Amino acid sequence: MTDTNPTATDSRNCPKCNAALPIDAPAGLCPACLVAAGIGGSETAATTRKNDNTAFEPPSIETLAPMFPQLELLEFVGRGGMGAVYKARQLGLDRLVAVKILPRETGDDPAFAERFTREARAMAHLSHPNIVTVHDFGQAEGTYYIVMEFVDGANLRQTILAGRLSPEEALAIVPQMCDALQYAHDHGVVHRDIKPEN
Repeated sequence: MTDTNPTATDSRNCPKCNAALPIDAPAGLCPACLVAAGIGGSETAATTRKNDNTAFEPPSIETLAPMFPQLELLEFVGRGGMGAVYKARQLGLDRLVAVKILPRETGDDPAFAERFTREARAMAHLSHPNIVTVHDFGQAEGTYYIVMEFVDGANLRQTILAGRLSPEEALAIVPQMCDALQYAHDHGVVHRDIKPEN
């Protein structure tokens, strides 16, 4: 007779509520804590939001280029609450990518590397037409980065501000966003920064 009860090797506990969860639980949290984190945000997310526009100065392309010999950094795209984004060419595959650089101080938290790795892997498992594809992630000279699919064009906020969005077009976008968010949620990924720029 086979034992079907989970053992210590099959499961672990949620660090927030201590509920048992499978080893491959996305973000290492149970579904209830994932939802709570998505609604209220964690202490780390709150701290990040509070410091969005303070000390982080995006590095220049000249500073970053030696750290990424596999990429040709082309231009600075913008900065947000979680770092800066650059347009680059992935030389080996000759394709355009977006490189997101996180502030160096994020790596000062000992638990950050584990969280970053877990979240990047969870994102990389998502395959949806309305979610950018993650190609690579890692750390270069103390700087954490994610290499993603590059999507050219204006973001939703820019489109709205330019007055180029009819009510019918806006209504057509909403189901696509909801479908992508539901897909991510079904795979244990909670988007904690939903806004037109993202």
